[in-house]
Order: sequence, then structure tokens, then C-alpha cells
Amino acid sequence: DKKINKVNNVKKEKQFDAIQDLQYLSKDANGNTYLVKAKNGIVNKENSDLIQLFNVNAKITFDKNKIVTITANKANYNNNNYDTEFSENVHLIYDSHHLKSKNLIIKFSENYAKIYNDVIYTDFFTKLFADKIEVDLINRTSKISMFEEKQKVKVTHNNNGFN
Repeated sequence: DKKINKVNNVKKEKQFDAIQDLQYLSKDANGNTYLVKAKNGIVNKENSDLIQLFNVNAKITFDKNKIVTITANKANYNNNNYDTEFSENVHLIYDSHHLKSKNLIIKFSENYAKIYNDVIYTDFFTKLFADKIEVDLINRTSKISMFEEKQKVKVTHNNNGFN
């Protein structure tokens, strides 16, 4: 009986700390927006700027009408600088470009993004397998690589987009 009571008390404390249906919106001087939504989240007790989010959907709108959508099971969001570390079942979609991975870090504070761990990129004509893709958010350039130099990025190309 004592063990059951302790477990019930822990569950109640965790529920008390959890915040339901979170939404954060930021906008820069150029009109670009970053919207993060989560089913629930927990504020970090050591640093109140850090929030652990669950069942996350994010949308980055830039150049007035271009949209990047991101979904993940979890994310760590910094309420101060908007840096976000997505993890578990990460999906990123931009136009016809689809990326899947285990992790994605967006560092607005340093103007870069890195998607890594089992990266799969697909579009109408290409399927690519890599360990990481790094993106310069200002220049919009990317670098695709493997963790080990001896390994190679694998790319398959469909001639007509359907085979």
C-alpha cells in the first residue's frame, strides 16, 4: 500500500508541473515567424527559460510565404532565444522536400540548423541517406555528411520521379 501511495503522489506532482496546450510565437524584423505548439510541456526547474515539450508541431514562415513545418515527439525549447532541439521521430517538410531523422537542432541564436542521426531526405526525384545535414540559416547553404569519413552519403535518383 505504501508503494502505491508514493507512486500516486509522484504522478500528481508531475501533472501539477505540466502545462497543457502550449504555443510560442516569435517574429523578427523581416516579418519571419516561428510558431511552436505542443500538447504539453514541463518548465525546467533550474532554468525557467527552458521548456521540455511533448507532441510538438512547429512552423517557420520566411520570405513572406515560404513555410517549413516540423513535427517531433519531443523538443527542448529556449523561451529566451527560441533555440529548439527536436528529438524522437522528427519530420521536416518544406515544399516537396521531406526530411526524417532522430534529431534536429535549430539555433536561431547562431543562425544554423543541424538535422542528424539516421537522416532520410526525399523529394520527387531523390532519396538520400546521411548522418547529418547542417544548414546556414543566413546564406541558406547546406552541408551533408557522415559521422565517419570512411562512410559515404547514399543517394538514389529516380528518372521520372515515380520509380
